[in-house]
Amino acid sequence: MVNDIENTGSTNSDARIQVTVFTPTYNRSRTLERTYLSLREQSFKDFEWLVVDDGSTDDTASLVAKWQQDENFFPIRYFFKPNGGKHTAHNLGVTLARGEYFAILDSDDWYVADTLEILSRHWLAMPDAMKLRYSSVEGICCREDGTMIGRPFPLDVYDRNLLTIRSLNDKPADTMGMHRLEVLRGFPFPDDFDGCFVPESLVWDRIAAKYDTRFINFIVGYKEYLPGGLTRRSLKAGLARSGPAVLYNREMSLRKSLPLAKRLKCKANVYRYALHNSMPILTELSAERSRLAGLAFAAVGYLVYLKDKAAVFREELKC
Repeated sequence: MVNDIENTGSTNSDARIQVTVFTPTYNRSRTLERTYLSLREQSFKDFEWLVVDDGSTDDTASLVAKWQQDENFFPIRYFFKPNGGKHTAHNLGVTLARGEYFAILDSDDWYVADTLEILSRHWLAMPDAMKLRYSSVEGICCREDGTMIGRPFPLDVYDRNLLTIRSLNDKPADTMGMHRLEVLRGFPFPDDFDGCFVPESLVWDRIAAKYDTRFINFIVGYKEYLPGGLTRRSLKAGLARSGPAVLYNREMSLRKSLPLAKRLKCKANVYRYALHNSMPILTELSAERSRLAGLAFAAVGYLVYLKDKAAVFREELKC
């Protein structure tokens, strides 16, 4: 069951909106105000803020309700759903969005004042036929202290395919972006992994198999990685819920655009994560073209699995 609470701000809710700024959140009332205030400072005005609350137990709902009473130039839409993982919040957000473009702004991140203007300007500068080749425009992120996360792109406007960049191990910077909504609607996250961490790369790589990305050398936002977030969860908890990693590594191992060494590593990881999630290894082996090669991948995966178990043991000793 999803509950919808909405205000319309100064914008006609029936009018076409250019950008949906989407924020998935779970117990982030402490940081969400910073996100909200950065939206109030935007020089670009044609957007809505769509907040999908993935089952928060803090005061997120009352906080957003208070902001909906403010004199905002953008509508705020708030949806509460039972906890199911960030990927389920993303799917709901993509379904509910009203904009032509979809900008993802996490609840512990925030924009600079001209973020939406910069990103939308790059989209508007593209001829319509050219836009069809691209899924997103991405800008550079910084830490709270202003230091860049990664390094600049080699060109100020860097049109590349994400899989090509990944094959070269050459994605310089951490990014935030603005996606074409119609593209995202064609690539939902798998919805049969409730409660598990589903790697975002699973969907971004599927999209990259069909579309390119424009990367730009502009700082568009700030990121903060908080304890308790997806990037800081414990090794034990992560491995225990890593079933989606089997699917991700299986798909990566089949991408011929990737270097052979990367594909072989992914193949071994299929068995590694299958073991962590008590999945039947024989099913994976039966799908191998070469039973001997499959046994070799399974052996390597088993060794890494044992290494993971040892690391979990060391982690627990420190607690």
